[in-house]
Amino acid sequence: MSWSITRAARETGLSKSTISRAIKSGKISALRGEDGAYHIEPAELFRAYPKRVAQPPSDAADDAPRNPREEPSATPSRNEEILQVKVAMLEEMLDRERETVADLRKRLDTTTDRVLALAQPQQPPSDAPNDAPRNTPQPPHKHWLFGLFRR
Repeated sequence: MSWSITRAARETGLSKSTISRAIKSGKISALRGEDGAYHIEPAELFRAYPKRVAQPPSDAADDAPRNPREEPSATPSRNEEILQVKVAMLEEMLDRERETVADLRKRLDTTTDRVLALAQPQQPPSDAPNDAPRNTPQPPHKHWLFGLFRR
């Protein structure tokens, strides 16, 4: 059983000219009948172009053409209800994320304060005498520099 270009276009959802160009370019193969019409095998057609999937049925109210001057319906459609639920869920997720960020900021500030406190040099007690030995390291002797040049 072979199909005409018209039937092939209907089955794939493409235009007849697209199917005709595909035959002429060699993308799909077809036989030409005595009357000049092409005959396309379905397997050959679906090898190159997938079969058109039927659209799922939707609410008739959603598909109806809308008049821009007409007032919107008082009752939300099914799609609007779904979107409202999704928005509410996303707002809850956003609130949880904001709480998490606030907690992380508080932890970071606490940790930063601790690090800064540890990084500050220790001050000697003010009641210590001035002649007490200090634990500050002495600057290195300058003669070590000359040892580097000898090598």
